[in-house]
Amino acid sequence: MQQAGFNKIIAGLFIIGALVGLYFQFAFHKFLNNDTLSYINLAERYAAGDWEHAINGYWSPMYSWLLCCCKLVHLPLLPCCYVINFIFAGSGLYILCKFAYRYLKQALFYFAFSGYALLLMLYYAMSTLTPDLMATVLCLGFLLLITDNRFSHNKQFPLLAGLAGACAYFSKAYNFVPIHLFLGLLALLVIFKNTADKLKHLIPILKTYGVFIILSAIWITVLSIHENKLCFATSGRLNHNLVNPDYGKDFPTNENLSAPPFPTAYSIHTDPTHLLDAYDWSPFSDERNFHHQLTLIKGSFSDLIWNLDNTGAKWLVLFASLLILAITRNKRKEIIYDRSIHNITWFFACYPLLYLPLFILDRYILTDIILFHLLLFFVAQQAWGQINKKIFLPVISMLLLLSIVPFIKIGHRKLTQASSEYQYYKGFYQQVPQLSFLKDQSIAVTRNSLVEATQLCYYLQCRNYNTWTDMQYQSLKQFNIRFLLSKTELSAYPFLHIKKKMLLSTVAFYVYEVE
Repeated sequence: MQQAGFNKIIAGLFIIGALVGLYFQFAFHKFLNNDTLSYINLAERYAAGDWEHAINGYWSPMYSWLLCCCKLVHLPLLPCCYVINFIFAGSGLYILCKFAYRYLKQALFYFAFSGYALLLMLYYAMSTLTPDLMATVLCLGFLLLITDNRFSHNKQFPLLAGLAGACAYFSKAYNFVPIHLFLGLLALLVIFKNTADKLKHLIPILKTYGVFIILSAIWITVLSIHENKLCFATSGRLNHNLVNPDYGKDFPTNENLSAPPFPTAYSIHTDPTHLLDAYDWSPFSDERNFHHQLTLIKGSFSDLIWNLDNTGAKWLVLFASLLILAITRNKRKEIIYDRSIHNITWFFACYPLLYLPLFILDRYILTDIILFHLLLFFVAQQAWGQINKKIFLPVISMLLLLSIVPFIKIGHRKLTQASSEYQYYKGFYQQVPQLSFLKDQSIAVTRNSLVEATQLCYYLQCRNYNTWTDMQYQSLKQFNIRFLLSKTELSAYPFLHIKKKMLLSTVAFYVYEVE
């Protein structure tokens, strides 16, 4: 009853947060980034029946499929991105409360974890408009099903878990590998477990794996035919080449001018798969590359630790709780808890493995960030019963409160910056009609105007040839680029003529016509 009442409070707070967030996004038009524009571009190709260009191995298809459905019923796609984010954030909060009810029996820990889940879901719902949150929620749904006590004897659960796993892959191609590793590991653990009912536990796992493979194979077959080779994604090669020790630059679309890959593409970012093919490398080709790979893994591991907890307070709580459990191991009675938490731990360990040789961003490992908090509160709850609560309660409360400091700082930063940022968004969009002459035109940008160019591609269907870095007239004429966007005064170049100057807050935005 106490938990039910608290769940209503959490749901109410989420609805309030979602309404406030959606109000600001709808009223001021939150900027979309290049990734989101690419998903929108592909959704438009799906809606137009242009399968040749819609099928894309670099960007996972599910987000574009959802946006395609919105396009077919004539809904504007950018606002749909706002709503999709909050729908999946709400679904994620529901799943996390289910996990909390299953594993966190002490009210204190249940309430604390639910509060963390609320903060995480609202924060990422209002962050970058990409399918990372959707992919995370589908992974959590997959885990919720496969760790349910009914999984071994309910015929529907393995099928639903396989479907959830396949959808997690469709929403983010990276998920194909950790789900494979996790299901394979589960099957091996059951096989080598010395129990009489191995088949009872093994068959549902194999059913889940079979459904996952069959559904995934549909998209893999389509993509492989499109790419003329067997593949489940095409992003791995570029991301691997991006960390080539001989490259050492920003993402290639920010470094040079490049033509869009097909006439209806907004930019090369819609399919950047082959931009770094010249930088193929292997960590095993020589000693230098091997040491570079080790450095990357070390850096990624540090980033992983930092992204899971950048204050150190939660790591301190976790290690202190584990130490308490180790010290009291021989004195305490057997702890009764839901053993399926072990499977959560295995998935947590499997998930970031393929990111370690490359690089890590927080939204890439959002699944691990959430599972880390679940495991943290679970372990702290187990230690709670083994020590003097009069001492443990104020200590753990202080540390957990300290761990909220980053959220408070981020929230404060967002609030203090939001007014100027959203006013900038609003001011920009109010003046977009004055730039109607850019509709369907070929444009290029300087590095300080990449974000504005992305918005104009969405609203005015510009074809963006990306970043002009060599400052040479011939490079612009080579691609027959008519307009250049910049926040820098470039009228000293004789071939650039100011077509439009816009004052945005304290920033001047220039549209130059290339003569």
